[in-house]
Amino acid sequence: MARIRSKHSNLLNYFIHDRRDLSPAYVRKCEQFLYNLRHKGLIKKKEAAGLFKQQAASNKRALTNKRA
Repeated sequence: MARIRSKHSNLLNYFIHDRRDLSPAYVRKCEQFLYNLRHKGLIKKKEAAGLFKQQAASNKRALTNKRA
């Protein structure tokens, strides 16, 4: 499958597409940004965990859709 083109200043693709379809540099930058938000106290640990759970859930949905 072709890679999804993503602007590095936009997190939308990080949450709606499977990580395997995104460039490794884009995924790394998104995760670093979310990590920095959490560690600077801008979001709480629970909120950060929720964001990562959303990404995991979207990955699962993408996998089941591809298999169907």
